Amino acid sequence: MRLSPTTVLKYESCPQQYYLEEILRVRPVHKAANLIFGSAVHKTLEQWLRHWLLGQAYDAGADFERRWHAAQAAGGIEYSATQTPESMAETGQRLAAQFAQAWPGFGLLPVLSAQGEPLLESKLEVDIAPGLLYVGKLDLLALDLDGRLHCLDFKTPSSATDPAWLKASDQLLGYQLLLDAHAERLGIPLVEWIGLLELIKRKVPKRQGKGPEVCTPITIPRHPQADLDAYRAKLEWVAEDIDRGRFPRRGLMAHNSPCAMCALKGLCQDGDLDGIILPDKLPNVRAA
Repeated sequence: MRLSPTTVLKYESCPQQYYLEEILRVRPVHKAANLIFGSAVHKTLEQWLRHWLLGQAYDAGADFERRWHAAQAAGGIEYSATQTPESMAETGQRLAAQFAQAWPGFGLLPVLSAQGEPLLESKLEVDIAPGLLYVGKLDLLALDLDGRLHCLDFKTPSSATDPAWLKASDQLLGYQLLLDAHAERLGIPLVEWIGLLELIKRKVPKRQGKGPEVCTPITIPRHPQADLDAYRAKLEWVAEDIDRGRFPRRGLMAHNSPCAMCALKGLCQDGDLDGIILPDKLPNVRAA
């Protein structure tokens, strides 16, 4: 079994959603615009940083524009009531350009592996237990002016994250787990700081107001070994529940229900197949 920070969070949020998406491979016809936007921003930042490391000029805003237009041409994007293709294109271009201006002021230098490759969008994996592999993709590893290693995850939220939440983030803890397992092979020191680099995707204001914003990275010190051990145990428990076919619905309370953000809500609650793509052949797996 393969688990990742995202799939573990999905299972914990709603096991039934995990079952539909990760086991049955059911998909919505249209993908949320926020996901397409975030992916385009990630790829743009990666390309800009690669050119920056080589001392080459690169138009990040134009790069995002190309990616966004390509995604639009491919179709299948679902926008919220407050989003339009044009407003998101404008926001993405503004954020990409702001990142290029802000990055030098962060005092960070992307890390090169022992093979001389920039550690951007790095895919790592580690064995947790027999038959259980934990995998993840790390957006950026960088050194500060004191030579300390930072692991930063790019995010494109609509509002800034509360820094106090970082200590509770299993995703960031999982990144440390992966990095500690591969530090020697990659020729890097142990990670000392983990956190987020957020690009707030507000609309570009027509006259006044706060528009798109690239925030200074927010980080926390590395976790103690006890936290890593507890997380490894959680991964084994989640894997055990999946193996046993434990996929109950998890509606929680009205104010924090995952159903509101679930693209498969109609199928789960009413059996509605409208806007749903089913695989040609369903696996022989049953939800308990």
